[in-house]
Amino acid sequence: MVSADRIAKTEKKLRSHDMELNDHRQALTEVADFHRDLRQVSRQQKAAEIVDQDIARPLLDEDHEFEGIWRFREDALVADPAAQVPCNAMYEAFLDYCARTGRSTVVQEAFEFVFAHMDNPRPALGGGNWIGYRLRTGGA
Repeated sequence: MVSADRIAKTEKKLRSHDMELNDHRQALTEVADFHRDLRQVSRQQKAAEIVDQDIARPLLDEDHEFEGIWRFREDALVADPAAQVPCNAMYEAFLDYCARTGRSTVVQEAFEFVFAHMDNPRPALGGGNWIGYRLRTGGA
């Protein structure tokens, strides 16, 4: 026959193991929750990277390009309704301006597209010339 003392020790041991098992279950649940949260953060980070790569960066690049062309117009050109500058000469002046100021260049087609849409005053294009602006003299 098993003594009462031995039964008490066994029951105490079972309760201890049961508590350890509950602690392990709780820890496993916490690890599973952490893993789920980590996957969610990873998905959100990937989504943010996609938005940044596919949407934000191109918009920032466009703003940067526009800013360079706008600065060129402000710093290197003078509005003059009677003036005409050949398209290639205007683009070369833009490239020189970018080289002097450390700004990024754009291809001629992009330059012409953006430049043609600037206002106050809006340049006109005719006969291979930009009409309405002249190049500033004096190393601007």
